[in-house]
Amino acid sequence: MSYEESIRQLEALAQQMERGDLPIDTLADKLREAKQLIASCRKQLTEADEQVQKILAAE
Repeated sequence: MSYEESIRQLEALAQQMERGDLPIDTLADKLREAKQLIASCRKQLTEADEQVQKILAAE
């Protein structure tokens, strides 16, 4: 999943939580999903940063 797709899903989850649209019995599952999406985004950002640093160091 792309970074942008992950961010869109996180935003949708956050909106649902803020509005109180989630039943309490699914809230824990949605929080786990959000945690996984955040981890994925962090990983992708770290990898992109490492690639940029390598490119800049090679010049």
